[in-house]
Parts: sequence; structure tokens; C-alpha cells
Amino acid sequence: MDVKQLIAKCTAFWHGLPGRRRHLLVVGLVVVLVAGGFFVQWLLNPRLAPLFTDLPEQDAAAVVTRLRELGVPYRLGGEGTTVLVPRNRVYELRLDMAAAGALQSGEGFELFDRQRLGMTDFERNLGYQRALQEELRRTIVSLEEVEDARVHLVIPTPSVFLQEQNPPSAGVMLQLRPMAKLQPPQVQGIMELVAASVAGLEKEQIRIIDIYGNVLSAGLDDGDTLVGGLQQRQLELKRRYELDLENRLGTMLTRILGPGQAVAMVTVDMDFTEQEITAMDYGEGSVVSEHVQREEGTSGAGATGPAGTTPNTEPPIYQVYQPASGTYNRSEEIHNYQVDYTQTSTRMLPGRVTRLSTAVAVNGPVNPELAAQVQEVVSAAVGYQPERGDQITVHSMAFETGWLDGWEDQPQPSPWYMFWQDEPLWAAVGAGVLLLLLLLAIRRRRQAAAPLAVPIEPLALSDDLGGSEFPGERSKREQVREIIRQRPQDASVLVKAWIMEN
Repeated sequence: MDVKQLIAKCTAFWHGLPGRRRHLLVVGLVVVLVAGGFFVQWLLNPRLAPLFTDLPEQDAAAVVTRLRELGVPYRLGGEGTTVLVPRNRVYELRLDMAAAGALQSGEGFELFDRQRLGMTDFERNLGYQRALQEELRRTIVSLEEVEDARVHLVIPTPSVFLQEQNPPSAGVMLQLRPMAKLQPPQVQGIMELVAASVAGLEKEQIRIIDIYGNVLSAGLDDGDTLVGGLQQRQLELKRRYELDLENRLGTMLTRILGPGQAVAMVTVDMDFTEQEITAMDYGEGSVVSEHVQREEGTSGAGATGPAGTTPNTEPPIYQVYQPASGTYNRSEEIHNYQVDYTQTSTRMLPGRVTRLSTAVAVNGPVNPELAAQVQEVVSAAVGYQPERGDQITVHSMAFETGWLDGWEDQPQPSPWYMFWQDEPLWAAVGAGVLLLLLLLAIRRRRQAAAPLAVPIEPLALSDDLGGSEFPGERSKREQVREIIRQRPQDASVLVKAWIMEN
């Protein structure tokens, strides 16, 4: 079969297809070509893996220069901070970069491995300061939350005059990882590390900030780190309690009024003082023991003692006159009581809610009945207690929604954007489409090659039609026969197209 016959067959096949099938065939060919191109590109490109990530610009430039010298294909990613190389040579190239000294942006005490003659004291002290800063940076970066850090030390020159001594100081800038946060004890640990690494450095002379300018060491450099950390935890506990109440109110109001129809804010006053109150209640008491003594007797007027003695002749002037005779009674009672009392000890733990203020804003005009119902359910949800001074305010006002108009008009990113950014996924989709089209082509070819049970009698062209032919019908049949004789291939394609449509 020569080229002309092949072109003639293709042309006849194209003209024999309906318009809809022509469009489908063109689209299918375009899809196959695009998928095949992506698949070939994926096969030809080597599989890359990161050699180094998060490199400074100086280190990235040195690594790229070394790769060009070695003739190794590479690709940059992560805005130039990541270098990708063939996966099967990653470890080999890492060892080569380490041996070549390509990563030299930050050197610690390795600076002293290259000592040179004639160094002055100033150069030696400056080298020691640079090395110490880099060693501290490496240690700080080893923390899980820290992605990068810079350390600046100010070490004054020693002076022979004690009054002119200036204390050393330090500044640390931290770049935290996404969604990471340093707790006050961790910041305190960094301050302790820097203070212990520099001679004479006090924690009060250390400042730690992040890349946004926030001072992380605020409240931790006054020597009372325990109080500072305790205050931070108290504020976090207070805010967490407020957020919990706000989320509960938001969920409830959304179910009642609809999404975006109400806003609730809660302010809580909490008492973090720890108190212990002891109260004693005394009762009437009970008798533990008692002693009762009674004495009775009779006294007379006769003289006592031997005759002629002084008591009988001259009674003393202080002697009380007693009658000549009589009786006396003497009684003594002693009662010992045990006092009854009740001792009650009450310990007030920190974190008690002393006052609760709740503000609820409802979108649009609200009738008084609905406002009262909202206030009632909010009071029950937050645990409203008027005796401690709680306050709940419900107001209706129109919400401002103009800022949403511009946001809605902005074009939103297509959901296929991330799909087209993944080259391996392109290759997989292209291979799948190519395989599907290949299966469809094989199926179509098998169907075309199979014998079709089509009745031949209605298609046969015969002159023996009797008188049923209309005027002019014979001339049309002759024209059809002539076309079949001259172009049998086109006629067969046309008949097959009719059969396929039926």
C-alpha cells in the first residue's frame, strides 16, 4: 500500500464520519498528544531529591557552583533555598560538598583551624567572638521549634580600671517554624544557655526577639522568672476559659439565629489568690469533773488551853467575838467544764470566677420577645449569677457586610491549580488516558473486523423491480451504481458508517 492510497483511505474515513465524531476524534488526539508529551517528559527527566534545604543565599550559591564544576544536573526550589539533584547521587554529593567546604556561611571554632602568623589580639578576640556566636546559633537551632537564629554578642575589652568595666550583653533573634510557639520556660532556657556560655554575662543583659519584632524575653529578665511564668499561665487560663464560653455561645446562637447572625464576646474576672479560712464555733460546754465538799460543826464558849495561860487571860484584840455556843456550815463545790467547739477549714483554690460579663450582638432588628429569649438562654449557658455582679447585654444592630463584596468578586484559584503543579501526577494521568484510548481503539478495531449480521437483500441494487419504481428512480440507481464502480472504497466506508449508526 503506497502513501497515496493511505492518504485516500484516511480522507475517505474522515469524510465518512459525522460532525460529532469528528470533534470527538480531534479532542481525543489532542489529549493523547498532551498526555504523551507529559509522559515522555517525565521519563526523560531524572528523579530528583533534595540535596540541601533552607540554605542561606551564600551557601546555595557555593553549592550550585560546585555542582556546575562537577557537571551534575540540578534544579532550585523553595525560592532558591533548596537544591535538588538526582536521587541516586544525593549522599555522594553531600560528602563531596562537605569535603569541598561549600557550606561555610557559619563557622564556629573551625575558624581557629586556619591560624595564620601575625594575628593581632584584636583579630584573635574578634575571631573568638564570631566562633562563639556561631556555636550558640547551632545549639539554639537544634531546638525543635526554632528554624533559624542569629546571635549577637557584645564582649567589652577588659580594662585595668575596675570603675570602667562594662558588662557584656547579648541579643538573639529567632525564626520559629510555622505554627510553632516558644513557652516562657523555653525562652528562659535559651537565656540560661547564653548566660552560661559567655563569661560575666547576666540574664538581665540578654534580649530575645522573633523575626516580627516581638520581645520574647519580656518579663523574664528581672530575676523573678517564676512570677513571670505564673502570670503568663494565668493569662492563658483566663483566655482559654473565655474562648470556651464564646465557642459554646457561638454554636448555640448559630443553631438558633443562623450562621453569621450573632456575635458573642465574654470577659471573665478570675481570682488566682490561694486562701485558707479556718472558723471555730463554740458551744455551751459539758462537765468533765466536779468536786463537792460540805462541812458542819458546833462551837462553845469555854476556855481552851491550860489554866493561867495567855489565851485564857488575855484574848488577842484581833480575835472575832463569837457567841458562847452555836453551829456552822461550810460548803465547797468545784466543777471542771470542757468547752465544745467546731473547727471548719475552707481552702479557696486559685482560678475562681469572680465576675462574668457577656455581650451579644444580633444582626438586624430584633423584637423585644426574641431579645429576652436570647438573653435567657445565654444566661443559662454561661452560668449567670447576679449575686457576684455578672452582667449580660443583648443588643440588635445591623452588621456591616460591605467588606465581603470585594472578596466575593475576586477570582478564586481553580481547584485544578495544585493538580497541574505536580509533575508525577501529570505523568500518571497521561499514562492512564493513553492506556484508556488504546483500549478503546483495540475494541473499535475488533468490532469493525467482526462479521455483521446485516441482511443483504434490502441493500442489493436490482433492475428487476417491476412496476413499483417511480419516475426518475431508475436514473438515481444508475448514478449510485456508477459511483460504486468508480469509488468502491468510499462506498464501503459509507455503508459501514450507516451500519454503525444503526
